[in-house]
Amino acid sequence: MAVVIYPKTMNWSYMKQRPQQLMTQLGALGHQVFFENLAPVNQEFREIEKNVYLFTDTKTFLYRKLPQLRKVHPIVVWTTWSKMRTRINTLFNPDTVIYDCCNEFPHWAKYEPKMVDSADHLVCTSEVIQARLNLAYPNKPITLIPNGADASFFQIPVQDRPADLPTGPVVAYIGAWAYWVDHTLFATLASVFPHVQFVSIGAPYGSSRDYKNLPNVHILGEKPHDELKRYLPHIDVALIPFQYHPITLASNPIKAYEYMAAGVRVLSTALPECILMEPHVTTATTHDDFIYKLSHMLSNPDNQDKKLARMAYAQQHRWVERGIQANQVIQTTLASKGLNGGVR
Repeated sequence: MAVVIYPKTMNWSYMKQRPQQLMTQLGALGHQVFFENLAPVNQEFREIEKNVYLFTDTKTFLYRKLPQLRKVHPIVVWTTWSKMRTRINTLFNPDTVIYDCCNEFPHWAKYEPKMVDSADHLVCTSEVIQARLNLAYPNKPITLIPNGADASFFQIPVQDRPADLPTGPVVAYIGAWAYWVDHTLFATLASVFPHVQFVSIGAPYGSSRDYKNLPNVHILGEKPHDELKRYLPHIDVALIPFQYHPITLASNPIKAYEYMAAGVRVLSTALPECILMEPHVTTATTHDDFIYKLSHMLSNPDNQDKKLARMAYAQQHRWVERGIQANQVIQTTLASKGLNGGVR
């Protein structure tokens, strides 16, 4: 197996996103994973998940830890940030680099060509990104690994309603409260359905509108990932109310899988990846369409067969399966360099 380094991009505790999920799965499969945390940690090289270690003391890692590891294992860097190219090559000198293109942030685009040039294999989250990468870099191997469902969301124990969750019907959005959320749509829905409580759970990211004049809108802020399971059983409809934007049109929303794993009905803007999830996800093309479909969902009780079908769909798309795909990319890439099976 290999040593897999995820260079500093985020904190391990910042929500629970693709990097943490994939690194957890790679650790479970036997790789030694070193996640470079942005914020200082209480204990260097603390095992946060099986075979997954946090560190922030880069010098100690580079001059004490890494040389010993390098004697036995090939070194793989898995990065999701194209700006990391120079730092990866200068500091870690890995045997192979995997660039995981999981977002289409416009301000990252200028760094991508050099990152791709230095990467041995490209991974992407959506068919839109895959198509673009295939056209832009026809000579690079590319593997599509979408996002997935956290296995712990399938069996949520019955718990009391969280104290900060308002009573009555709940329509909720869980995720970054970001500028790509269609805040006009969210406010419009709250105005059209005054008897429904509209809830946002997630970290603020950029600016959003003021909802103070809408008493049925409740911005609860970020919650620990495990705590989300307390809220999901009490949600009537879960939303993905995104604007049509380069970021969202290329996204494969993790929240869709988590909503479905918990059995919750999902209504989303008609994003390409969400359209592929129909009929388990309902999509709407316009604000009026969104209002019509939400009205229908609120007026009609959920169907048990459809709920089980949603959960079954999510079961086929767990992070466990995504980790197996990521491991295959690592093994194939190492083998192409004569490091068969991750053995030096």
